[in-house]
Amino acid sequence: MNRLPVSSLIWAFAVVAAGALLVYVTLVPGEPPQRDFAAHAQLPVADEVQGGPIELPVATHAKRFDLDDYAGQYVWLYFGYTSCPDACPTSLGWIGGALNRLPEEWQGEVNGVLISVDPKRDTEDRLADYVGHFHAGIHGATGSEDDLRPIAERYGVFYERRATESAMGDVIDHSSSTYLIGPDGELLEIHPHGTSAAELVGALLEHAGRRESAD
Repeated sequence: MNRLPVSSLIWAFAVVAAGALLVYVTLVPGEPPQRDFAAHAQLPVADEVQGGPIELPVATHAKRFDLDDYAGQYVWLYFGYTSCPDACPTSLGWIGGALNRLPEEWQGEVNGVLISVDPKRDTEDRLADYVGHFHAGIHGATGSEDDLRPIAERYGVFYERRATESAMGDVIDHSSSTYLIGPDGELLEIHPHGTSAAELVGALLEHAGRRESAD
């Protein structure tokens, strides 16, 4: 009888847990569920954030990732990784819930994006499997350390790998904010960790209203 390696079993458990969290944050209003963040440190976003273009060689929905491909749409952008034990599934759950809460006329006009800062483990297939548990409108992308570092610096994202004795392997302490990107690729807002789906939608519609008024 063939047996799955321990790492595969752990990965499967993580995916199931992410799915359960998705159901929670999508259906239950209010604050995010209380979780144990002891194994993962949330680093702050830098004081000065530029934003700007993002191009990466690995993408779950195209041959490569280019933020310019979303021109004319809004994007909720998050930096994390699939093996994250806490902050990432919570935040992606909120993004998935926000996509579900959008008014009908906004469906298909907003996307979520997970930029993985763990290229050693997060292959295209692994990313696609992971983000697919949260919402079909969430895409994944990554690249080499040389690709990621300049982007992370421009977006004020801090991340560092930390070895642990956990069966899940290394953890990556990282900033855990959600970035709202506008139709012209401009950085509109940085939402702190714990921003709910309703708050994400409210902020997006507020920015959209200002844009329409200006036009």
